[in-house]
Amino acid sequence: MIQPTPVRRPLWIRTLLVAGLAFLAVWKALQLPRRKWPQPMRGILQNWTWGMFRVVMGSWITRAYIDQPCTLRTPQPLIPKASADPRYALSPSDLQFFYDNGYLGPYPAFSSGQIEQLARSLMLRRTQPSYLYGFPTDRDLHFEDDLLLEFLAEPAILERAAQLLGPDLACWRSQVFLKPPGGSAIQWHQASTYMMEDYLEPALHPPDRNELFQLTIWIALDDATRENGCMQAYPGSHKEIRTIRFGGNEGFYKVNFTLEFESRPEDAVSLEVPAGHFILFSERVIHGSGPNTSTKRRMAVNFRLIPPNVRVYPDQRTHRAMHMGQVYSLDRWSLLLLRGEDRYELNKTKRLHRQPVTEVQGEPTALVS
Repeated sequence: MIQPTPVRRPLWIRTLLVAGLAFLAVWKALQLPRRKWPQPMRGILQNWTWGMFRVVMGSWITRAYIDQPCTLRTPQPLIPKASADPRYALSPSDLQFFYDNGYLGPYPAFSSGQIEQLARSLMLRRTQPSYLYGFPTDRDLHFEDDLLLEFLAEPAILERAAQLLGPDLACWRSQVFLKPPGGSAIQWHQASTYMMEDYLEPALHPPDRNELFQLTIWIALDDATRENGCMQAYPGSHKEIRTIRFGGNEGFYKVNFTLEFESRPEDAVSLEVPAGHFILFSERVIHGSGPNTSTKRRMAVNFRLIPPNVRVYPDQRTHRAMHMGQVYSLDRWSLLLLRGEDRYELNKTKRLHRQPVTEVQGEPTALVS
C-alpha cells in the first residue's frame, strides 16, 4: 500500500535543523573530537559527505542523496577478477555488458523441484519469529533455513560472481520477496552502502566506494513476468547515486520520496526471470517493480555478496531500517563466507561447508562454523 505523503515540516523547524547541520558541518571541517556527541550527530559527522551536507542544507531539507554518493569505476583492464569453472566463464562481452548496464542474466541454476521445496520452506519460516531478530521477518532467513544456505552456495552463482568481485565471497544479507496477486509496485530506488536505511550509519564500509564492492543475486522462485510485477531497471544508471525529493505519491515500503532522474519508460527494461533462474546486478542500478496484475504470486529471494575486505555494521549493536519500520539486533548476526578465504578478519565471520542441493522430503543439513 502506498503510504500517505508526509506533512512537510514548518519553515521554522527546517530553519533550526539547517542551522544545526551547519554547526555540525563546521565541527566536521575543523576535525574537532566527535566521541562526546550523541550517536545520531556522531553518525552524521562520521558518515555524511560534503555533497550530502550541501544537498540537504541547500534545499532547506526537502532533498537529499538517497545513499552515500559514489560513482562506479570500470576496471582497466576489464578482465575476470578470479579464475572460475569454465562452465560458468564470463566472456569479455559479458564483463563489458555488466559495467555498461549494471546487471547480467538470467542464468539457470535450480530445478522446479528444488525451488518448490525452498518456496514451501520460506513461506513457513517467514511467519515465525526469527532466530536472529526475535520477530517474523523476510530478512536474513539464510540463518533459519538450511536449504536456503545451500542455494547461496550454488557454483553456477558463485563462480560467475567471483569473476566480478574476486575469489573471496561472503553473504552479508538475504531477503525474501513475496508479491501476491494485487501486490503494489515498488518505486524506483538504488543503493550504495545502505546508509539510506537510517541515514546515519551505512551498513557497508568498503575500502573504496567507487569500486564494485557488492553484488546482489536475485533468484526467481516463481516465473517473474511483466504481469506479476517483475523487476524493472534503467540500464547504465549505476554510474552514480542520485538525489531524492522528500514526499510525493510514490511509496518505498513505509517511506515516501521521489528519485530525481529522467525517467523515460521507453528506456527501462523488464527483467523477466523464469523460475529457477537468477540474475546478478548492482544495487546502484535504478530499479523497482510494477504491481502484480495477475492471479498468481511472484516470489523470489535475493542475497548480497561482498568481498571480506568490506566491513559490515562495524561497532553497531543494532541496525535500524526506517523504510521497514524495524530495528534489528546484531548480536547473532555474522558474515557468511561462501567462497575462498577471509584474509582480513574485519567482521565476525562463519564459513559454510557446502553440500549439494537435493530434492528430498526432509530438509538438507548445512554445516556452518
